Amino acid sequence: MREASREIFSKFCNSFLKKDMNQFIELFDDDALFEFPFALKGFTQKLEGKAAIYEYIKDFPQKFDISRFSEPTFHFTSNPNIMVIEFGIEEAQVLTTGKPYFQKYISVIETRGNKIVHYKDYWNPVVGLVALLDTASIQKVLDEQ
Repeated sequence: MREASREIFSKFCNSFLKKDMNQFIELFDDDALFEFPFALKGFTQKLEGKAAIYEYIKDFPQKFDISRFSEPTFHFTSNPNIMVIEFGIEEAQVLTTGKPYFQKYISVIETRGNKIVHYKDYWNPVVGLVALLDTASIQKVLDEQ
């Protein structure tokens, strides 16, 4: 089971490197839940179902160019279907701003039948704001929090 979970995560990262969002979405169960617990107010916090996840991610290759992820560290729980992974984006650029994008993640992933059924994505939203927005827009977002 652990090897299957590692394989799912490997395909997850490779789909971003290859800019293949069709490969990415096939990793998810039809009723999957994708959550962003650290998302700022006004940003996506939860995606329910494969269709919603695909709608959110389909244009990602036009916005980000990821060239390298860090080596992941896997932590397995007493539930063989749940893993916690520490990893990061070590080399990437936001295509809309030209700014670099370096992000660290802790992801809690639950799988069933070789599909992701629940993904919790913990990351630093400030890193995203700095890479995606100009100073005035960042201030506006922060003022709304």
